[in-house]
Amino acid sequence: MKILETLRLYRAFSKLYGLLEEAKMKKKLWRSKTFWFQVLSVAAAVSGAIPLPADITAAIVGIINVGLRFVTSDGVEV
Repeated sequence: MKILETLRLYRAFSKLYGLLEEAKMKKKLWRSKTFWFQVLSVAAAVSGAIPLPADITAAIVGIINVGLRFVTSDGVEV
Protein backbone atom coordinates (compact mmCIF):
# COMPACT_ATOMS: atom_id res chain seq x y z
CA MET A 1 0.00 0.00 0.00
CA LYS A 2 2.90 2.37 0.71
CA ILE A 3 4.13 2.00 -2.86
CA LEU A 4 0.79 3.16 -4.31
CA GLU A 5 0.63 6.14 -1.96
CA THR A 6 4.19 7.08 -2.84
CA LEU A 7 3.38 6.83 -6.55
CA ARG A 8 0.30 9.05 -6.13
CA LEU A 9 2.32 11.63 -4.20
CA TYR A 10 5.08 11.54 -6.81
CA ARG A 11 2.60 12.15 -9.62
CA ALA A 12 0.93 15.01 -7.75
CA PHE A 13 4.25 16.69 -6.95
CA SER A 14 5.45 16.19 -10.53
CA LYS A 15 2.45 18.09 -11.85
CA LEU A 16 2.93 20.85 -9.29
CA TYR A 17 6.65 21.07 -10.03
CA GLY A 18 5.93 21.33 -13.76
CA LEU A 19 3.51 24.19 -13.19
CA LEU A 20 5.99 26.01 -10.97
CA GLU A 21 8.80 25.59 -13.48
CA GLU A 22 6.60 26.87 -16.30
CA ALA A 23 5.52 29.89 -14.29
CA LYS A 24 9.10 30.62 -13.22
CA MET A 25 10.44 30.61 -16.78
CA LYS A 26 8.25 33.45 -18.01
CA LYS A 27 9.71 36.93 -18.01
CA LYS A 28 8.28 40.36 -18.64
CA LEU A 29 8.28 41.61 -22.22
CA TRP A 30 10.61 44.54 -21.56
CA ARG A 31 13.34 42.13 -20.34
CA SER A 32 13.41 40.36 -23.71
CA LYS A 33 16.49 40.85 -25.90
CA THR A 34 14.48 39.97 -28.99
CA PHE A 35 11.82 42.59 -28.19
CA TRP A 36 14.40 45.37 -27.78
CA PHE A 37 16.26 44.32 -30.88
CA GLN A 38 13.01 44.57 -32.85
CA VAL A 39 12.25 48.00 -31.40
CA LEU A 40 15.72 49.24 -32.35
CA SER A 41 15.46 47.68 -35.81
CA VAL A 42 12.17 49.42 -36.51
CA ALA A 43 13.52 52.73 -35.18
CA ALA A 44 16.63 52.44 -37.36
CA ALA A 45 14.57 51.54 -40.43
CA VAL A 46 12.11 54.41 -39.92
CA SER A 47 14.87 56.97 -39.30
CA GLY A 48 16.90 55.79 -42.29
CA ALA A 49 19.96 55.11 -40.13
CA ILE A 50 20.76 51.87 -41.97
CA PRO A 51 22.22 52.63 -45.43
CA LEU A 52 21.41 49.19 -46.87
CA PRO A 53 18.60 48.07 -49.17
CA ALA A 54 15.48 46.86 -47.38
CA ASP A 55 15.84 43.22 -48.47
CA ILE A 56 19.41 42.95 -47.14
CA THR A 57 18.41 44.66 -43.91
CA ALA A 58 15.49 42.25 -43.48
CA ALA A 59 17.79 39.26 -44.04
CA ILE A 60 20.30 40.54 -41.47
CA VAL A 61 17.55 41.22 -38.92
CA GLY A 62 16.14 37.73 -39.51
CA ILE A 63 19.53 36.09 -38.98
CA ILE A 64 20.07 38.04 -35.75
CA ASN A 65 16.59 37.04 -34.56
CA VAL A 66 17.41 33.37 -35.10
CA GLY A 67 20.64 33.85 -33.14
CA LEU A 68 18.76 35.53 -30.30
CA ARG A 69 16.30 32.66 -30.24
CA PHE A 70 19.16 30.22 -29.68
CA VAL A 71 20.52 32.38 -26.85
CA THR A 72 17.22 32.76 -25.01
CA SER A 73 15.27 29.92 -23.49
CA ASP A 74 12.68 31.74 -21.37
CA GLY A 75 9.18 32.44 -22.48
CA VAL A 76 7.71 35.94 -22.47
CA GLU A 77 4.71 37.06 -20.46
CA VAL A 78 2.66 39.85 -22.03
